[in-house]
Amino acid sequence: MVVYFQWHGEKKLKIMDKWIPAAFYRGGTSKGVFFKGADLPTSNQEELNKLFLKVIGSPDLNGRQLNGMGGGVSSLSKCVIVSPSKREGIDVDYTFIQIAVDQPIADWSNNCGNLSSAVGPFAVNEKLVDAKDGEITVKIYQTNTDKIIQSTFNVKNGFADPEGDYEIAGVSGSGSKIRLDYLKPGGSGTGKLLPTGNVIDEIDIDGKKLNISIVDAATPLIYIKSDDIGLTCTESPDDLDANKVTSEKIEKIRKKTAVMIGLAKDENSVVLGNPRIGIVSEPRDYAALDQKKISKNSYDICTRMFSMGKAHKAIMGTAGVNIGVACAIDGTIPNLVKRKDANVLETKIGNPSGIITAGAVIENSDAKSAVMYRTARPLMVGKVYI
Repeated sequence: MVVYFQWHGEKKLKIMDKWIPAAFYRGGTSKGVFFKGADLPTSNQEELNKLFLKVIGSPDLNGRQLNGMGGGVSSLSKCVIVSPSKREGIDVDYTFIQIAVDQPIADWSNNCGNLSSAVGPFAVNEKLVDAKDGEITVKIYQTNTDKIIQSTFNVKNGFADPEGDYEIAGVSGSGSKIRLDYLKPGGSGTGKLLPTGNVIDEIDIDGKKLNISIVDAATPLIYIKSDDIGLTCTESPDDLDANKVTSEKIEKIRKKTAVMIGLAKDENSVVLGNPRIGIVSEPRDYAALDQKKISKNSYDICTRMFSMGKAHKAIMGTAGVNIGVACAIDGTIPNLVKRKDANVLETKIGNPSGIITAGAVIENSDAKSAVMYRTARPLMVGKVYI
């Protein structure tokens, strides 16, 4: 069997087998299929979209993606391209593609902070960068957001070492700690840390006024106080998705805000993955997905995040970076609801899977850097059938 690919819509590029070299990695609380840029048969985005949809198994109206590598939820429906970088001082270029589960959509507009943690290890394991044993830092250019990420992790016997005792919420077991430094994360999607210039904006939804905060750090993200839309911020993702009235209201807020900050010309053209949206509240007692009791005294701010139209079962990596920054900006909704004595460099964030830690350095109303800690693990290396 063969498949044809076009090069920028022009002449036939080549005939190829239906097997493409790939690797399957967990990064943070996400999983995705990783490709070296040189192994892809084309650079044409339209053709790559068809390829990635096939690899992941979308669209699937059953929501299970049994005919591909996806796992039925947004955090398990992702592709990554990594290539050696030609930029001075940068090791690799990294492009992220979010694949919708039930629609034929491949979204290139944003980054995945969780899978960012696997980019450095993948680059070392695939020999895209030279690495000596010990702690190393891989400098990554994130093409979707035009930002730099520094990934620091351990190398053993020439490969990224996945073993360690660091645990993250939502992932069973432990792994080697990976530090992600997002350099100058502000303005990743809109060009400004505060896209409207305000820490709080007022919008009209169905004839009612609602306060929101919009922060663009690693990803554009809209914050709503949970109480303002009749939620507690302790609901499970399944309960949030089942609440169709509130889900529709959240989507209305997301689309209206997207137009307001220039991410779309009108609400009908707002893409599914950008901007993202989250509800927040002061710390409250709740049960995590593993039924562990999370005490309000053990963390600094509670959140429930939404990605690709669904409530996230943990927290998107870029959203973790974003909320760490948002908590450090005086006057934003996250800043106002967080625990007052929270450490801005190590803010503890309660989410459906437990607690994560994120922090930020803010100087002169600008985010100089943001830090997040993750683990990653290679799951499979070989070829994927398209």
